[in-house]
Amino acid sequence: MKTIKGNKSGGRSGEAKEVIAGVAWYYPEQWGRLLDVSVDRNSLEATHDAWLRLAEKAMFDIKRSGISPRKVYVDVEKLVAWCKAQNRPVDGAARAEFVQTLLTQKLEEV
Repeated sequence: MKTIKGNKSGGRSGEAKEVIAGVAWYYPEQWGRLLDVSVDRNSLEATHDAWLRLAEKAMFDIKRSGISPRKVYVDVEKLVAWCKAQNRPVDGAARAEFVQTLLTQKLEEV
């Protein structure tokens, strides 16, 4: 999970900043592929259902802590291509940075 500070007021200075946390959100049909390409697959849940339970709890816990969680949908093939372009393995750090990149791009579009 990565966090970004955004402005709740839409850009006016002096207003409260919203802390946003990007949470990777994986498609069930791509879970097997994620496991196949991840060098740290042993640190991932064996099934998408098991991962989903943990991810939903994380979303709840993040929100309860006063941070705004945002689901960041991850296409595994795009993750693999990004990692290849960055010359890095698909691991937890790469997945987190990829999610951060996607979230930042999304927030800049708004």
